[in-house]
Amino acid sequence: MERRPPEEILVPPRFRIVRAPHGGDGGPLCTLVMRPSHAFGDGTHETTRTCLQALAAFCPKGPFRMLDVGSGTGILSIAAAKLGGTAHGVEIDEQANEVAARAAHDNGVASEVSFTSSWPDGVFDVVVANILRDVLLALAPAILARLAPRGLLVLSGLVSTDVPAVVASYGPSLPRHRLDVFERDVWRTLTYRPVREG
Repeated sequence: MERRPPEEILVPPRFRIVRAPHGGDGGPLCTLVMRPSHAFGDGTHETTRTCLQALAAFCPKGPFRMLDVGSGTGILSIAAAKLGGTAHGVEIDEQANEVAARAAHDNGVASEVSFTSSWPDGVFDVVVANILRDVLLALAPAILARLAPRGLLVLSGLVSTDVPAVVASYGPSLPRHRLDVFERDVWRTLTYRPVREG
């Protein structure tokens, strides 16, 4: 029997995930409206929730640009738009990109997000990648090349035994960043945020 996602998921301190077409007022919380689909990122997985927590905690307070690597349903890009940013999602699954575009429309942020299978040029204030260890290691040069010097990097899809290899791959390129780890059950989300100077 297929497991039905809950109708509402609270992800403190900023987000509330609900099933489309039910939206409703989330009060002080940012509501993310998601439809069931084959794409990853319906809000039930621990790594999605810890990424949302990391974005809520560390995203820039003003306008920002985010790159979402392996964007799936687009939930993290949509969250960035709800926090005042714009986002570009990169996803090799074209059907997932269609799901993400529809989700952006459902959430009223279609003009603030885009989803493609190709990597964009330029650098971003925030880069998030909720994928798997081996993919994160393979994509490290491309991800680091698109992170602004004082940007926020969020890496997830990891269990505790994955962390040393990912830290060894990314850490040396981020000497002016502080590493924080979000934990939920067996899953880990790494955040590299710039250290204030002076």
